[in-house]
Amino acid sequence: MKKQVFTVLAALLCLLSLAGCKTVVEDSFDIEDVAKAQKIVVADASGTEKAVLDTEADIDAFVNAINIDGWKLAELPEGLEKQGSFALWQNETVKAFIGKGETRSLEVCTFIIYDQDYLTIDAGVMDITFTFKLPESAAAYLRELAA
Repeated sequence: MKKQVFTVLAALLCLLSLAGCKTVVEDSFDIEDVAKAQKIVVADASGTEKAVLDTEADIDAFVNAINIDGWKLAELPEGLEKQGSFALWQNETVKAFIGKGETRSLEVCTFIIYDQDYLTIDAGVMDITFTFKLPESAAAYLRELAA
């Protein structure tokens, strides 16, 4: 139960911006909110952009492949090497009668994958990061995507 609470908390912090520019944080959260990302920028270990996932099909495939339900909160072991990163982006929410309907993309959070089955989420909120031990298949998928 604690693992699920920590996973939901980490994902919630990562995805706060997915709800737009609200001043109130919603109480409820569905792990499927990761699918609300409108763009995922994939970069290799050096930071070179390798791909941009921006279609609904690509983002759905990404969400299904990373198997969030299998993540376990963990401590990041020393000596791991970064293999790539995944920046999740979403357009800010357009509010009726405010502004001219112009939107801009906001970076929601960054996933960093390592050479072992570990992933760190940088939520971009108060320098908070969370580390997870991933299922082998999810880690392999992420490393392959960033290669």
